[in-house]
Amino acid sequence: MLGFISFLLQFSAGSYAQEWVSAGSLFTEQLVYYFIFVFAVFAVAMQVSRGYFLRVLRKFTLRLAADIWWIVFILLRAAAIFLVLFLGVSIFWPGTYEDYAIGMPFMPLGIDFFSFALVLLLLRDTDEDQQANRWLTLLLTIGAALITISVVFVSQNPAQLVAGGMSVPTVSTSTGNPWGILYTYFDSVNNPTISIYSFYITFILLGLAGGRAVGWSYEQWALMSQKAQPAPQQK
Repeated sequence: MLGFISFLLQFSAGSYAQEWVSAGSLFTEQLVYYFIFVFAVFAVAMQVSRGYFLRVLRKFTLRLAADIWWIVFILLRAAAIFLVLFLGVSIFWPGTYEDYAIGMPFMPLGIDFFSFALVLLLLRDTDEDQQANRWLTLLLTIGAALITISVVFVSQNPAQLVAGGMSVPTVSTSTGNPWGILYTYFDSVNNPTISIYSFYITFILLGLAGGRAVGWSYEQWALMSQKAQPAPQQK
């Protein structure tokens, strides 16, 4: 037992332990990054397939089956939007921009659009209000498009692979081609200036969305408290 403890102490004190920690943190950041992309695309897919869910809903003759079908749609769509915002908060750490290639300002701005979509879900019944539903579709589509640009065209940029040691024919890191432009100007590692300014702007927008959500919650609490008060008795 003492020998195992001694081994752990030596491992934690060794330089290779820091390499393991660094590799683990980088792997976690990359995994979260791709999960955001997957959930964003899934949220848009669920939203645009709303008409399909409604068409199938009308085919159910049993009310219980119809209710379950619609609840599944609502839960999956809401869960995907919530997960994008929940995981996306980890993008708003300036230190992350130095470790991993994040498309700036595309990724944090996409998270902002998903936060706007959540605020819209709080303020309006998007399943009853067609105009609100169109706004929800627009917000989710723009947010997912920005996240896709960040993941596919920046972090998976062929110029990024070339710079990392992987040889990709006809692709270079120069600004003479679109891949080189994206790699040079919108990569958070290569352009810390745009990263920090993008952080300031997108973090403020996220704070505004959060403030509106908190304000709505306070309004609902005040409204419920007012309804709970007994009516004054007339003399």
